[in-house]
Amino acid sequence: MNTSPSSTQAQPAAPAPIKASKSGLPWSLALGLLTAAFLAMLALYWPSVEQLIYIWTTSDTYAHGMVILPLSLFLAWTQRHRLAQVSPTPSLFGALVILALGVGWFLARAADVTVVQTFVVVAMVPALVLAIMGWQVSRVILFPLAYLFFAWPVGSFLVPILQDYTAWFTVWMLRFSGIPTFAEGYYISIPAGDFVVAEVCSGIRYLIASVALGLVYAYLVYRSIWRRLAFVALSILVPIVANGLRAYGIIMIAHWTNMEHAVGVDHLIYGWLFFGLVMFLLFWIGTFFRDDHEPLSAKVAGEKTAASTGTVVPATRRLASHATPIVAVILALALAPASELGLDQRMARLAGDLQPLAPAVTQWRGPEHLREPAWSPRWAEPDALSQVVYTGSTKEVELHLFHYHHNQPGTDLIRYDNRIFDGDQWRRIAQGSATVTLPDGGQRPVRETILRGRGGQDRVVWHWYQVAGHTTVRPIEVKLLEAWARLSGHREGSMLVAVSAEFQVSPDEARNVLANFLEQAPRHVDVGETPSDAAHE
Repeated sequence: MNTSPSSTQAQPAAPAPIKASKSGLPWSLALGLLTAAFLAMLALYWPSVEQLIYIWTTSDTYAHGMVILPLSLFLAWTQRHRLAQVSPTPSLFGALVILALGVGWFLARAADVTVVQTFVVVAMVPALVLAIMGWQVSRVILFPLAYLFFAWPVGSFLVPILQDYTAWFTVWMLRFSGIPTFAEGYYISIPAGDFVVAEVCSGIRYLIASVALGLVYAYLVYRSIWRRLAFVALSILVPIVANGLRAYGIIMIAHWTNMEHAVGVDHLIYGWLFFGLVMFLLFWIGTFFRDDHEPLSAKVAGEKTAASTGTVVPATRRLASHATPIVAVILALALAPASELGLDQRMARLAGDLQPLAPAVTQWRGPEHLREPAWSPRWAEPDALSQVVYTGSTKEVELHLFHYHHNQPGTDLIRYDNRIFDGDQWRRIAQGSATVTLPDGGQRPVRETILRGRGGQDRVVWHWYQVAGHTTVRPIEVKLLEAWARLSGHREGSMLVAVSAEFQVSPDEARNVLANFLEQAPRHVDVGETPSDAAHE
């Protein structure tokens, strides 16, 4: 039985009309101000902008960040009919948001927290839109503005979690397939050869790319919020499962071809081809549930808004009426970079030629300089370095001091690529935390890493950080202490302190040696001026 659509189907509700402001800025003027403010932000915050660009261009994981701004502009362009019905109206609240971001950037520069600096650079763009264009424009393009945050290079904290899952899933699938498999951490051995689930194999790049593409697809194809959320959830789940299958498939190909294929660069190529196929299938399945076929009448009704009536205010008068928020934007943009420049100049005057001083330790001979240590932390290049060895009755303890000045933003003490092990000469067997009880009853928390070297050399490493006279093992606390040290003018700087000892059978052998050493050693490592004659050698 045929029925009339008007009598049986409810028409979609038209979007609420958007009232245009009669005193807002002309679009051409507002866009010009926004462009000028954006360029000024790039110039004033250039050190952090440069860091952001560097991460995009050198990291395969975050290379997608370069296309996020063009994609956001495209998504905003799809709302051009609705944008034409509103007038940009500068917002003082937007200037306050810029000021708050500037304060955060200033503190992040003091402690060299790259992740916060890059966040501020990304967040400045929607903040400038809010400040120059106002609430009505920002509401229309809310999703494109929020999508900009995918340009923020964050997500590395997921890498160990994804590595653990990929290694577990791969080993389980190999054993399920009947292949003899030995696994130790991220290292997997089968009769055909050895494999390692490295950071690049964690699948983080596939996950981020999938979510970024999935959000755009869901925004353009679906209208129902639940369908959008469901598709985004699939965009998260599918690449995680697919990456486990990818790792398993690569090992199986190497097994079947006697290690002739799917090794070296091949496995990366196969990975991207597999990911492309998975994303194609995901989007193809998504087409069966699309609901973007909104009747034209509803679209037109949604674009009709209340027309402005009354006398049109000249552009010069409109600009003058919004002078306060525009001037506030200029001041808010410039305040943090100017303050940071003054801080750098003060710390440069206070900086001296400081170096760590290896202490004398009761009941231990030394310290003696280590010219070619068997093991050394893979840390960023320090301003000063001291690597020494102490000899006890039966054992030796190595002490490694990496010292960093505070005469410029950033000390490199906490960096994403700093490692206790190199993955080549030394492999990490286990990692955790420990606490050493000192003779005076105090507690010294340390980070423990058990390493296995070539030739059967096993070593326990304890390390911690010393910043402005305080010790800690928490990277976040290090950054806070570094910020306090720069703001207060503390000259001591920051330091990585690492002690290590070998063992033959059990790590407890080395633990006992290290505990005895720390019980006799001073609680803090002193820092002093380099002698003038040594400084000129």
